[in-house]
Amino acid sequence: MPRERTYLRYQLYRSQARKYAGSTFAKLQEDLEQKGIVDVDYSRVRFEAIDALALSAYEQWLDPYFSWQEVVRWKAREQMGFDLAIWFEHELCGLCFANPNQSRLRVKIVRLEGKPGNDHPLKSRIATFALTAVTHFARIVGSKQIEIQEPLPGVIPLYRQLGFEFDSEGRLVKPID
Repeated sequence: MPRERTYLRYQLYRSQARKYAGSTFAKLQEDLEQKGIVDVDYSRVRFEAIDALALSAYEQWLDPYFSWQEVVRWKAREQMGFDLAIWFEHELCGLCFANPNQSRLRVKIVRLEGKPGNDHPLKSRIATFALTAVTHFARIVGSKQIEIQEPLPGVIPLYRQLGFEFDSEGRLVKPID
């Protein structure tokens, strides 16, 4: 019974974090439109769970880096995990899986990937979208930091631009404001 309650509580947290991320970008869209700046219509971005539809769309990606079927198995085992599919209308543009550590002081981004190639409307924005949703999730569960687990060397500069730094233990982390 306690395991079931934990799962249901975290299911609510995941849903709230995705909803808050959508609201964050809807507000950004309004602000940008008022300033006359429109580069991408953020109102067309959706934050969803990684489900059968997302996996089907992922299987159409050419040369993805990660196996997201593996993440689905983790998702089934990790009650506190946070899974995220980032859509632009009907196009899957990115996937993310994060998990709080046992103390919930840190949420680790275990996998984060944008659709390979240059042909999707959210190119070069997936990390920002995912980080926004993960930050909402981390705040909800009471975490103090977000960590990138095993960052690929080629993307470390991007994470640094997004506010991540290596801590004294060699972890790539960002404090939650």
